[in-house]
Amino acid sequence: MAKVNSKKLNRRVAFRIYEHANLFYRKIDQNRHGQALENFDSLLGNLDLSDAATPHALPDSQSEENDTLNVNISASGIAFTSKDSLQAGDYLMLRILLLSSMTAITTCCQVVHCKPSNPYENDRYPYLIGAQFVNLTPEDTALLNKHIDKTKKQQRAVNGLLLSLALLVLAMPDAAFGLLMGLIHHVFEVVLHFIHLIFESAEYNLDHVIEHAFHTDTHTTQVIVFYILCALGLTGLYFVWRIVPHNCRRAGNGLIAFWCRKKASCLYFWSQQALVDKIKIVGIGVIAVSGYAYFGM
Repeated sequence: MAKVNSKKLNRRVAFRIYEHANLFYRKIDQNRHGQALENFDSLLGNLDLSDAATPHALPDSQSEENDTLNVNISASGIAFTSKDSLQAGDYLMLRILLLSSMTAITTCCQVVHCKPSNPYENDRYPYLIGAQFVNLTPEDTALLNKHIDKTKKQQRAVNGLLLSLALLVLAMPDAAFGLLMGLIHHVFEVVLHFIHLIFESAEYNLDHVIEHAFHTDTHTTQVIVFYILCALGLTGLYFVWRIVPHNCRRAGNGLIAFWCRKKASCLYFWSQQALVDKIKIVGIGVIAVSGYAYFGM
C-alpha cells in the first residue's frame, strides 16, 4: 500500500496520487474509532500540549522548503512521513486538508506498516506510515474519488505532453532546437512590438490631452509628455523590481527542491536494487544510449 518516491512497496487496487496536504492525527483507542468524526474537533481543541499524544501536524507543504512529505493517498488509504514510530494495528484519528483543492476529510485509519523513510532526502521525517481508512463516510469517499479522478486526468495529460516533447527532441534534436529558438525569438518580437504600441498610444493620447487641457504649444507639450512618460516608466520599473525578483527566487527554489527530491528518489531506488538488477539497468542504459548515438545521430 505504501509508496516511497515512486517505488511501490505494497500494491493496492485503488489508484494513488501524490498530494500536497496538511495532515493532523492522534492515536485513539481501538474501541473509539467509530466515534472519531464527532469527537475530533473537541479532541484537537482541548488537548494538553505537553501530552505525548498531542496531534501532530506535518508542515505546510506550500511554505516549507523541500515541500513534498511523501503524502500519497487513494480512496482506500494513505501513506505519510512522520517523526513518530507507530505500530501496525494502531488506530489514528485523521484530518486531511488537500491543498490543491482545499478539500478537508476527517476519518479514522488503521496503521498497516511503519518503515524507515527515504534516507537520501533532506528535512524529512524518519518514518513512513502506511494506513488504511476504516470508517470513511460515503460523502468523503465520493469527494476523494472525484479529487483523485481529476488529478489522474491532469497527471495523464501532463505526462503525455512531456513524453511527446521528449520523443520529439530525441527523434529530431536539430528541428526541436530550431523550433524552440524560433519560438523564443517570435515571443520576444511580439513582446517588444506590444510595448512599442503601448508607448506610442500613450504618447499620442497624452499629447492631445495636454495640448487641449493646458493650451500649450507643440514643444512644451512634448516636454511635459516626456517627463510624464518617464515618471510612468520608472513607476512601472519599480513594480516590476518588486514583483519579478521575488517570483524568480520562488521559481528557482521550487526547481532546486524538485531536483533534490528527484535526486533523492533515484538514489533511494538505486540503493534498493540487487546487484544483478543494477547490472541490468546499467547495461540497458548503455545499449540505449549507444544505439541512439549510432542510429539517431
